[in-house]
Order: sequence, then structure tokens, then C-alpha cells
Amino acid sequence: MKTCALEELFDVRYGNGLELNALKKSNIGVSFIARTSKNNGVVAKVRKPLITPLFDEGLITVAVSGSVMEAFLQTEKFITAYHIMVLSPKKDMSDEVKLFYCHCLRMNKFKYSYGRQANITLPFIKVPTLEEAEIFVANFSIKDTEQAMIGRLDLSDLHVKSDDVATGEPEMVPLSSLFKPRNGIFSGGVKRLSYKKNENWIPYIRPSYKQSTSIDAYVNKNMFAPDEIYPAGTLYVSTDGQGSHTYSYVSVCDFVPNSNITVLIPKRDMTLREKLFYAMFISHNRFKFSYGRKPKGKRLMDILMPSAMPKEFDGICPDNIIASDI
Repeated sequence: MKTCALEELFDVRYGNGLELNALKKSNIGVSFIARTSKNNGVVAKVRKPLITPLFDEGLITVAVSGSVMEAFLQTEKFITAYHIMVLSPKKDMSDEVKLFYCHCLRMNKFKYSYGRQANITLPFIKVPTLEEAEIFVANFSIKDTEQAMIGRLDLSDLHVKSDDVATGEPEMVPLSSLFKPRNGIFSGGVKRLSYKKNENWIPYIRPSYKQSTSIDAYVNKNMFAPDEIYPAGTLYVSTDGQGSHTYSYVSVCDFVPNSNITVLIPKRDMTLREKLFYAMFISHNRFKFSYGRKPKGKRLMDILMPSAMPKEFDGICPDNIIASDI
């Protein structure tokens, strides 16, 4: 594939370099683009500053620090924060081609880090030539994709019955009506080993964004009361950690949770499949919390859950699955 420097295809320039706290937010204002990887880079709508020029829609914004190399095609007029570069095509390009170059820029994310920004090297990044890009997107259409997405919203495609929609089933209830929370054990004074000494030593679980990395250490189960040890098939939630909070899992073996783990004890009999469903549902509420707003206590237990697992999940996970298969 033929490549060229980014600056051969785009005029690369810095954005406005504004601070959000110095602007007034407005629902009918212009888009304020910052160094985020979400919402197309838009963090707020603000009133247009009097002497600040707007960038036109159809341009590409790139974060050169923070969420480095996050690139987006802007569909409305906008202004930017610090460390945002704006790419203006030197030749006519379709939106499909621009989105292709946004993807190419994101694929270069691995070259940078918090200490190595992209503000100097961005214009010289190698990307496919315009001819190569047009060949690649020849069979893609944004309009066709939009129509396909709209088609997927049809209730029949989602296997949702109209009477279910009318009656609001399943009912949404707070987590506290389904589970009883139990806090983990504070690590102070707990003897831990980095390896499993023998069969008496079981995992000491900590918050983690992956279940496979949630084992902090191994502890001797004989040193704990029976009600402090939980069996395989137990549902638990990470309640702390900037990158780990709210992730929920079903245990695959006996374990002892640390104080940043909340164990959820069902108030009724639940199959393993139901527990896995609720673990997924709890994790999907992660956007509501942060390192400064932890999912602990009432905040966690007030999360709304379906009162029962929807029928659409029948058969996704067999009832007779064993913990070691998870």
C-alpha cells in the first residue's frame, strides 16, 4: 500500500486552546472539543466567545496528548481546548475517506504515551495515499450504514414482544431488592503469599478490570471465619479503583474478598446463568461512577436492575455450566 506523510493530505494546525471553565455552557451553543475518547471529542456545548473564530464542520480533530491520537470527524461548527490539532483536507474528500483517516490515526496510538505527545510528529505520520483510501472505502457508505442501524432497531429484530413493551416487563428494581451486600476483609494483618502454598491457600480478591488479574495474593482459609470465605459461583463487585470500579464477576473458586470488594448474596435462589446476567448488567452501569464517586453502599444498591432475567437470555449460558468453565 502506498503511503505519504499526513501533511501532504491535510493542513495541520493547532486549535483554539481554550479552557472550558472560562466559557459559559449553553444547550444551543457550539461544540467544545477536548482530549477525550468519547462522544466524538465533544465535552460540552458552549456560548461562542466573541473574538474566537469557529472551525467549520467536516474537519478532523486529533488529541495530541491526554487521550492521545483520538481522531474524530466533526459534523458541526466547533472550538477546541488545548492540545487539539485540526486537520483541513487539501483536496476534496468524502466523509467516508475522512473517517478512514481517523481510523488510521488511531492505529498510531501505540507510538505515544502520557510522556510522549504527538504535537510535533503528527504532520509526519505515514498514512495511505488518497488514492489508496478511496479504493478502500469504495464499497462503504455512511448513509447505508445509518439505514442498517435503524433497521436493527426494529422490535422484531430484537425479539421483543409488543406486549412486553406495553407492560414494561421486566420490572426494574433496585439492586437491594435482589441482593444483600457483604463487605470484604481489610488487608491489614492478613498474611498473604504470592503463590498457592497448598490446597488450604485460596485467592484474596481485589478490584480489577479483568477477572483474570483480580487475584491480589493467596491466603490461608483456616485463618478466616466460615462466613468470610465465599464459594465458586459467588457474585461480587469492585467498589474502588480508577480503572477497576464497578466491574462485576462471578467467582470460579473459593475466595476471600478484600475491603474494596462487595459480595452480593441473592435474596432468592438464582442459577449461575442469572448471576452472570446480573454481573454483566452491573458492569454496564460503570459510566455512573468514577474514582471520586465510588459504587459503594447505597449508591451501589440503588442501581436499577431487571427483576428477572429476560427471556432473550435463555440458552446463552447453559444452566449446567461449571465454575471452571467460566
